[in-house]
Amino acid sequence: MLTQFYRILQLSLLALLLSACSNERESDKQWPHSDLSSYAAAFSPNGKYVLVGDTDAPARLWDIENNSVVYTWQNNEEIGTTTVVGFSADSKVAATVEQGGKVSDVKASFRNEVEIVEQDVIVLWEVATGKPMLRLSFPVRIKAIALSQHGDYLLLALYDRTVVYFDVIENRVLQILEHDGEAVNSPINQLINAVAISPSGKYALTGGDDQTARLWRLETGEQLRSWKHENKVNIVAFYPKGGYVLTGAGNGQTHFWNMKTGEEKYILRDSLWPKDMALPNFPAFKSTTSAFDFSPDNKYLVTGHPSQKICLWKVATGDKIDCWQVARKKALRPGVVLQAVAFSQDGKSVYSESGNGIGQKWKIK
Repeated sequence: MLTQFYRILQLSLLALLLSACSNERESDKQWPHSDLSSYAAAFSPNGKYVLVGDTDAPARLWDIENNSVVYTWQNNEEIGTTTVVGFSADSKVAATVEQGGKVSDVKASFRNEVEIVEQDVIVLWEVATGKPMLRLSFPVRIKAIALSQHGDYLLLALYDRTVVYFDVIENRVLQILEHDGEAVNSPINQLINAVAISPSGKYALTGGDDQTARLWRLETGEQLRSWKHENKVNIVAFYPKGGYVLTGAGNGQTHFWNMKTGEEKYILRDSLWPKDMALPNFPAFKSTTSAFDFSPDNKYLVTGHPSQKICLWKVATGDKIDCWQVARKKALRPGVVLQAVAFSQDGKSVYSESGNGIGQKWKIK
């Protein structure tokens, strides 16, 4: 028993040393995409563009390889802070969410009892022309957004502890999803942090402060599955080929689950801890995943983390291929949070967008 304890202690110390080691790499290309820093960033699924929500300027759509601003987007004449951005799966529609902007178009009033203190404004933009397609104002702050295949449906995580499934064309709410507090022994509903719509448009994923990720049938609003985590769930995604979902907890683990059986296929491990042994409950074995993307052939996964780290994985097994640190160009600037990552169209490179306003390209070695 004592021998086993010392073995675990030695491996834990090894993991701590490994996590402390700097593996910084210089990027192959680098572009300044924000004057100071950004609140949000998203790559278009076709790998051509990145949409950056600046902290003190309108949102901008960048042509990645040409390093040029394609469009500058803001709501009407008033510049609000863009806190959330996203794309439809076909890359034809982009969405920006601004705080405190004025709107005179369609309003989505679905909670008459809520006093409007500060509105968030969603603008859907046509990527081909840069023109606004629709403006929606919500009487509740918006935390996360997911767009359907063609951008005609929205899944919105709101700060009133609900998720709204919204029909853009019909301008109406189809479903309201909630996370009760049972999993964390709370009598009140919990805040929902992350949302995703399946490629088929039939299912939704939500992740919340109740430490659960939940699978829903969108047509009926029925909850199909719930996966418990060890911390607040901050990231959820559907595997593009179907059958699996990815979920991650802040300062916890990132899991790959079988949708049909609900069973865990693997946990992403960036340490050398043996795969046949359960991960010890030490900080060295925990990390937060803040961004992800699947390769064009769906065989690989790239993840970004708040610790300046980018990792590459095999989807079939969850085995780590490589991890590297994003170098900080300004020593006095705070740590680099990876807000978005994406594979290039040919799958040979990875793009990243950081909270310090820097976009980078990394050739896969």
